[in-house]
Amino acid sequence: MRGRFRVFGWSASVAPLLAVAGGGAIVLGAWLPWMSYFAGLVPLRGVIGINGRLLLGAGTITLLLAVVMALSAKPRVRAFARRSTGVLGVGVAVAAVWLLIGVRELTRVHTSNAMLAPRAGIGLAVVFAGGVVLAFAALVPDRRAMRGLTTTSGPVGRAE
Repeated sequence: MRGRFRVFGWSASVAPLLAVAGGGAIVLGAWLPWMSYFAGLVPLRGVIGINGRLLLGAGTITLLLAVVMALSAKPRVRAFARRSTGVLGVGVAVAAVWLLIGVRELTRVHTSNAMLAPRAGIGLAVVFAGGVVLAFAALVPDRRAMRGLTTTSGPVGRAE
């Protein structure tokens, strides 16, 4: 029973819960300000551009994959959803780092203009954290699949 939680009457392994947390963080980070002008008075949210919309879509797809991981009875479907979540997590984390570098360059170059006073926002950091959580969710073992791999003497393939 280790590695499983009871949520609203049904049990779920840790990986779908981590996928929901990571996907939710990506969606939230896309809506939060990535950058602001005039010392925070004019926020620039991620969803105003194509990169933010793509990350919002990736977060939404991840939430759907988490539901598939939690509710599917077929091990192959769960494994596909888990791998897809991991690939999306790594892709989102890499994209967030690339965008963070771009925002840093923009704020560093324009700090000479005291009128604009650009600052980096929190949104991309939240997106990056969500991508890392998604990549970690793909690494958590599936307890339902591991149940069938054990015998009374221990795991299959274990040298004694």
